[in-house]
Amino acid sequence: MAEGGVITTTGKNLMINRTYKSSPDYTIPSKFRVGIGTTTPVVGDTGLDIQFPIADGTVNDNGDNTLTGTNGGTNSTDNTITYKQGAGVTDNTAQNLITNNTSVTKQWTIADLASLGNDITKTEPASLWLYIYDAATLTMFKTSGTALEIRLGSDTSNYFSITRTASQLAVGWNWITTGTTNVEDLSETGTVGADVDTFEILITTNNATDDWTDGYVIYDLLRQWAVADLSGNFVAGYPIFDESEKKVTLRYYLNSLEGNGFLISETGSFNTDGTPLMMDRDVFTAISKSNTDEIAIVVVNTMV
Repeated sequence: MAEGGVITTTGKNLMINRTYKSSPDYTIPSKFRVGIGTTTPVVGDTGLDIQFPIADGTVNDNGDNTLTGTNGGTNSTDNTITYKQGAGVTDNTAQNLITNNTSVTKQWTIADLASLGNDITKTEPASLWLYIYDAATLTMFKTSGTALEIRLGSDTSNYFSITRTASQLAVGWNWITTGTTNVEDLSETGTVGADVDTFEILITTNNATDDWTDGYVIYDLLRQWAVADLSGNFVAGYPIFDESEKKVTLRYYLNSLEGNGFLISETGSFNTDGTPLMMDRDVFTAISKSNTDEIAIVVVNTMV
């Protein structure tokens, strides 16, 4: 399964600090994170490529609610066949984003998140899932410039934006995320008020007549998370030390409720500083995580 791993420069500095300082500045690694990144680990890495929350975080909309269509968009419909697990959601429903071939701007809106789940918290990252059925559908997305925009605002005129070009999207499920950026640090149009309760999806196509029906473009699961939701604890009894072989073995565990909906392909160990420091990073063949899976990950760091 493993394809490559390194102890990072940050990790080496952490070891030196804790070895030679009578009062070390850093805490020991005791947490792990997982992600969907696939880039080759290098010693200069300071974080995972694309990390995602292990814990549920906060669900803002579970994908069970109708989005109102405007311009080239028509009111969404339930999709109970193609949907995303995760965040403790058990509704097994997503929303078909349907078009009406009247405008290049296809728009779908939920105007009151608080009545359905939770308002957006500006001081946390956010994400959602967008499914594109096939290459033919993706070719309808605007070729140059912004093809997808997610607006999180206090109304339809005052909002923060997450944007993607067509080249940043792929056939299948796309995780549209702010990454480690909080919502309030995104590009802002107008002035967003205290209550961020308006959620909009805008897809721009090449032609007004670019059109699709149920099952071709699907939205699911708008959610947020705190920093604590990104990390899990080492399994009890780890690390295990082998001084003769100069090895340290770490073990991580994801239960059936954690990390669902993602293709896990990277992991790293972290300490518990205010800004956690990454000790190591490993990548491996992607593992699909659902609510029927429990996953154990074993990492062995060798000093040579």
